[in-house]
Amino acid sequence: MLFSIKKLLQLMLITALALHGMVYTAHAEQLDKSVKDWYKSPQNDEGQKKGEEPQSAPGTASSAGLTFWDFLRMIFATIFVVALLYFMLKFINKKNRAYQKANYIENLGGTSLGANRSIQLIKVGGRVLVVGVGENIQLLKEIADENEYSDLLNEHNEKLERLIQPGDFITKLLQRTKNSGSGGNGFSLELRKQLEDMAGSRKKLKDELDSKGRDGE
Repeated sequence: MLFSIKKLLQLMLITALALHGMVYTAHAEQLDKSVKDWYKSPQNDEGQKKGEEPQSAPGTASSAGLTFWDFLRMIFATIFVVALLYFMLKFINKKNRAYQKANYIENLGGTSLGANRSIQLIKVGGRVLVVGVGENIQLLKEIADENEYSDLLNEHNEKLERLIQPGDFITKLLQRTKNSGSGGNGFSLELRKQLEDMAGSRKKLKDELDSKGRDGE
């Protein structure tokens, strides 16, 4: 449950960052005159256009580029989204722990041994059982050592904590962004190379046609 929710939140964050951009406003000149009015007084309109400089829409020059305030607002929005997701993960983790404590049976993890075969650590009340799962379920061992029991529980809890650490979360996100960026650069280089090859082949064919035309003359 925790893993699926974490993957969903990571996908939401990546989508929000991908769709996050600056919104530019396009200003259009307001025309109060109809076609009939313009047809009746075309000379006045032409004189007005010659005598007056065209006025740009207010705010067009200022909104043409990215201002410092827009840059700060984008940074704060990104920080807010990351912090919101982090606290959401903390809240979900606490709820999940409360649910696991209330639950009598808890799965501490396991490993696969092949097709439909695995070994699982199951916490049942105050005991930890090593269970083999295959065509049937078989009890392999019961961990009775108190130190080993405590180490397993502490390692399980630390693993859950590491899943939602903000540093690890942001590092993974930056790594994915970096990989996506490097992939985009590779695609651009490959596309540029293909276009250059096409241009070279076209030039070579044109030169051959020109030489054949001169030979025919």
